[in-house]
Amino acid sequence: MVDLHTHSRYSFDTEREPATITQMADAAILAGVDVLAVTDHYDIFRKAAPIRYDIAAVQRDIDTAQPNYCGRVELLKGIELGQPHANPSLAQEILTGFSFDVVIGSLHAMPDDIDFYDQDYDHIDCDALLRGYFAEVVRMEEYGGFDVLAHLDYPLRVMKRPDNEPSFDNYMEHILPVLRLAVSRGYALECNAATLFGWKKQPGPDRWILEEYRRLGGTRVSLGSDAHRARDIGRGFPVYRDYLRGLGFDRLTVFRERTAQDYPL
Repeated sequence: MVDLHTHSRYSFDTEREPATITQMADAAILAGVDVLAVTDHYDIFRKAAPIRYDIAAVQRDIDTAQPNYCGRVELLKGIELGQPHANPSLAQEILTGFSFDVVIGSLHAMPDDIDFYDQDYDHIDCDALLRGYFAEVVRMEEYGGFDVLAHLDYPLRVMKRPDNEPSFDNYMEHILPVLRLAVSRGYALECNAATLFGWKKQPGPDRWILEEYRRLGGTRVSLGSDAHRARDIGRGFPVYRDYLRGLGFDRLTVFRERTAQDYPL
């Protein structure tokens, strides 16, 4: 059991139930998670101030906690780097200034610096937004600097309206370049449990996306609970294990010191 996407009390959006590294490690053991990456939010924008956290502090906490959990859970130093291509010099400063086991690349906001959670979906062209989103993911992949391509279906989490259920079904031509770059650059494609516990109530990315990724030669997949509270660590993993096995994936990818290692699923 490997959870490569979690958030501690250092992330800005864990205010309701902020968890210490020790609390996260304890929760991981209860959930049967063997490897836990702590990947707090650091979002970079074009004009807006970045959303920062104290990277040095969380890494010290991990170093302090790990000796107490040897043989029970392995703690990895990670980061969820949002829009690294929006300010390459800042992204490079972070990546060279600290040592990470795994870097997650996320696209939360478009070039206007507006997060998908804050878009006015009742008054914008959602089709154009999604087409722009995939083009922006490609730009992020071309910039690089990360190991895991996080939650490709992130916009779908918040686009739903009472009379509309958003879908990627008609966006194959826009998703293919994303998948091709993931394969050629060696990024792991993340299966993020937030989709399973959101309005869709099913694992994601969609089956056809993972099938196409595999057809293109993609073999690297990672699992992430996207837990923002300790009790959500490892959530939904039995469902994802069966989901991925059913699609022909037999390995999970873990990153240690930014180096990919595969484990039987």
